[in-house]
Amino acid sequence: MTVKNRERKTKMKNRNNSQKNQKPMLRFSPTAWAKLLFMRDVTDNEVGGFGITEAVDLLFVTDFALVKQKVSGVSVAFADESVADFFEDQVTAGRKPEQFARIWLHTHPGNSPEPSTIDEATFTRVFGSCDWSVMCIIAQDGGTFARLRFNVGPGGEVKIPVYVDFGTL
Repeated sequence: MTVKNRERKTKMKNRNNSQKNQKPMLRFSPTAWAKLLFMRDVTDNEVGGFGITEAVDLLFVTDFALVKQKVSGVSVAFADESVADFFEDQVTAGRKPEQFARIWLHTHPGNSPEPSTIDEATFTRVFGSCDWSVMCIIAQDGGTFARLRFNVGPGGEVKIPVYVDFGTL
């Protein structure tokens, strides 16, 4: 194991230990956040994708992945074949579904990050059977919304803060 890999593992372990007593939050690497902001700013439509994480920190988004989609000012519809190809590519890359298929990221062209009725129906239909999932929305004005939903035990959901972790550069 190289020194750099050892340092990275130690850093991840320390971060995980310090987070055990903290409330959950959705964290982004600066690169993943920049990709999401770019997609928000490049169009007046909604844009959606998946957050990709490392196995050791499932609420730390290290990348934002797009799939083919049809968009409008109020909706995003992923192309089924593109989603299937994305999932296959991620599994081939050695990732598990909880690392690439549990965090739904999308933009709102207006100034409200609150989920629409379409967002709520989509989140329930697509992610409703997952052990856990996150819906995260970033609005044009920079406002954010994130909700962690879990379907284990009694189940439940909680709004969580969104944070860009510049300490991971």
